[in-house]
Amino acid sequence: MKPTERLYELLGSYDDSDVSMWQFYAVWCEGIAVEEAVLLLNADPDTAIPATFVGWGPGSDGSGDEDSGLLVGTIGAWVVLIGDYRCTEDEALSALSENNRRTLGISWDFQGDNTLKYAMGGELITVLNMFDTSYRSGRDPDALDPYLHGLRFNIDGGKPGEPGVDPRESFTSALTAIGRMVGREIDKEWLDSMHTCYIVPAGNCE
Repeated sequence: MKPTERLYELLGSYDDSDVSMWQFYAVWCEGIAVEEAVLLLNADPDTAIPATFVGWGPGSDGSGDEDSGLLVGTIGAWVVLIGDYRCTEDEALSALSENNRRTLGISWDFQGDNTLKYAMGGELITVLNMFDTSYRSGRDPDALDPYLHGLRFNIDGGKPGEPGVDPRESFTSALTAIGRMVGREIDKEWLDSMHTCYIVPAGNCE
């Protein structure tokens, strides 16, 4: 395992299917109650069951066309939510970030959207394309730069004499940047710990 791809490989190790890590959507929100975060993402609080990342209830097909799962845990003062694309939509991140709550989202689709987002105060502060960080937007497109030092993202931006950047490294770099702001990366201990899974009804996107 390459150190620069370690978090991609870690998450992929929990699924031995042919489509492992084709899609991954997760949010980190600081200073919010779990119950509030669950409701803002339209999950049904009455469906709560204990779950770990491996075999976490219904999981997610990533489409929103079927009931899906929302795995919810905490890291310090941050609530971590892993679901389908709906949890990382701009509207969802803006709602979670109300009251100046720092909120980070990662949207990973090997054949589609691959973005790192930062919201606070009900608005998107920074949106970065993980494969080419020159494509960025938001109120302050450079706000995440202090957390990106030494990380490589741009798959077409390799320097002479250096190995190219694989998408797996871009993904790991994004999770590393999130870990720097949160104070702890997603790791095996967290993934193996008991959290809570909720059902998000199909088509419930608002």
